[in-house]
Amino acid sequence: MNELLNPLVDIVRQERSALIEGWIEYFSPEERESEMRYYADFLSFFEECLQSDLDPMSDESVALSNFLKKVAEIRGDERFYNFRNSVYTCYLKFPLFKALDKKGVFHYEIAAKMTAFFESLTSRLIFNVLQENNRIQQASTAELSEREAPISEIWKGILLVSIVGTLDSNRVIQVIDKILGTLERLESEHVIIDINAIFDVNTEVANQLRKLYSAISMMGSQAYLTGISKNIAKAMTHLDLSIGEVKTFRSTRQAVEFILKGTTVS
Repeated sequence: MNELLNPLVDIVRQERSALIEGWIEYFSPEERESEMRYYADFLSFFEECLQSDLDPMSDESVALSNFLKKVAEIRGDERFYNFRNSVYTCYLKFPLFKALDKKGVFHYEIAAKMTAFFESLTSRLIFNVLQENNRIQQASTAELSEREAPISEIWKGILLVSIVGTLDSNRVIQVIDKILGTLERLESEHVIIDINAIFDVNTEVANQLRKLYSAISMMGSQAYLTGISKNIAKAMTHLDLSIGEVKTFRSTRQAVEFILKGTTVS
């Protein structure tokens, strides 16, 4: 172990109670009992980190990071990452600094090493939070995408795609990819596109629907448009919007009946 850290090792081993008392001064009386336990556990982990020269990549440092991650879960992210307008972990070193200063062994080298260690520890925790938030966001986006344009085979050879929300150029690419992938897998001959839950029908939406029709046709399948409500029909007429050769129906049932009458689908 680096001799630079010897005074710190002695303090952690011999003055544990004083360090804990210095720590709980940051908290209200009702919080102090739990914080005493947290800081006592922290000191145990920290002592092991000292044995590995405060190497932020050591197994001991990873163990300390995992412990603090649990503390964050218990305290709540808001209280942990906004602790006294900073991060909880930034304050853990202050009782140690005070004890070193009291013994007259607080100097630049040891302060710099400890600060670097705690900054690394804090960065790792924040990075883990960002990773987890990103994972949750990606999962939510994928789930939302699945809900907004679910595809189901409602009859042999007939797919139903329900589009919810808005249909812009970015989203239509995702929907097209999803439909074409399903067509390739199932070799369906008919695709019913239900637009009953589209928020607004305008020139952009009409253009994207034509793109959908073209992409489906290129796969050798036939597209049908359903969910044409009175308001949608009026809006399209008023705006003089055309969706080309796409066959339109008021309901999915009408589209299915039309397909079954003209095909051998069973």
